[in-house]
Amino acid sequence: MDIHFISSLTPDDEDRVAPALLEALKPMLALLPIAYTVRIRTASNTVFQQTRTDLADEEGAPQDLGMPS
Repeated sequence: MDIHFISSLTPDDEDRVAPALLEALKPMLALLPIAYTVRIRTASNTVFQQTRTDLADEEGAPQDLGMPS
């Protein structure tokens, strides 16, 4: 899945909002049994990224959500 957002913020505001957005997404994504990368590139070309690749190493990672394999 590849999702793009277009912002009307100034480049400075994007650089301030992006890390907070990434932090807000982490707990929500932690509930899902998926590996992921979230990458936010701001207008000033600054990149903020969070990756989870190995669920077996995640403490408290969901083991079974009743989803079919």
